[in-house]
Amino acid sequence: MNFTDREIVSLFFNVARLSRNIPGTKGNDLLPFIGQYRCLLLLENSGPMNQKGLADALQIRPASLGELLIKLEEKGLIRRTPSEKDRRSLIVSLTDSGKEQLRGFHRQREQAYCDMLTALSAEEKEQFYQILFKIQDYYLQKEQHD
Repeated sequence: MNFTDREIVSLFFNVARLSRNIPGTKGNDLLPFIGQYRCLLLLENSGPMNQKGLADALQIRPASLGELLIKLEEKGLIRRTPSEKDRRSLIVSLTDSGKEQLRGFHRQREQAYCDMLTALSAEEKEQFYQILFKIQDYYLQKEQHD
């Protein structure tokens, strides 16, 4: 079989795009709202932060962040409290419900990742891993030289 590099890369990204839909088919209500998920994930990884820092990290306008936070607050996933250092600034943090929502999403994502590889034999998984590792190494080396 002869494939062009473009066909191989296109197929790779098509599979990646399709794989993002898998957790959403299992009842996760965050996937259609990727901006909300990104916000929650950032708070999970970085901890509580002020709204300006959050807008900067998400690379969105403060007004857009405000709308996003209202929706997350209404769902009970985040809380905004006045900063102890600057009472005019609000600190955004995850609620217990927000943390639980993310844990559920992470469980679904892990299962989807495992399911994705069930079509491969152990030998194919090894080959796939080696190929991805080689591509990753190429980009890491390229990054160091740029």
